[in-house]
Amino acid sequence: MEIWTIIVKSNAFNFLILLGFIIILAKVFKVGNLIDSACNKVKENVQNSDIAKENSEQKLKEANETVKNIANEVKEIFDNAQKNAELIGEKILKDADIRRENIYDNAQKTIEKEGKKIAMTLTQKTALASFEIAKNHIINTLKQKPDYHNDFIKQSIDELNRLKTNE
Repeated sequence: MEIWTIIVKSNAFNFLILLGFIIILAKVFKVGNLIDSACNKVKENVQNSDIAKENSEQKLKEANETVKNIANEVKEIFDNAQKNAELIGEKILKDADIRRENIYDNAQKTIEKEGKKIAMTLTQKTALASFEIAKNHIINTLKQKPDYHNDFIKQSIDELNRLKTNE
């Protein structure tokens, strides 16, 4: 029994028992599978982080390209806006000139028409006034000199005869 006592008290024996117990626990709890699963998760996380890193680097490159081109794009947009503004300004000025000319022409036509209307109205009023004055003059003359009445009749008949012979 002395050997048995030495074996039981020895650290090597205790170590082997502990090692056996750990192996049994590892098989019962399937520690190998758990370790493999944990390793796979770590590998997957590493791969995912590599992919994320590549994606981030690609996005950074794209952002740098975008930023690099922004100055040119802004200048191009500004130049286009300036050209459009100039074209619109020129069109507005042309349209305004055309409208101004149309308004001027219409005003001139209106002034001419109104001038003709006024001239016609004045001519009509002058003619009516002349007829009235002539009528009053003839009436007054005939009242003052009744023998002119016969002379007027004779002159009228002569004038009618003259018109008749000219036809």
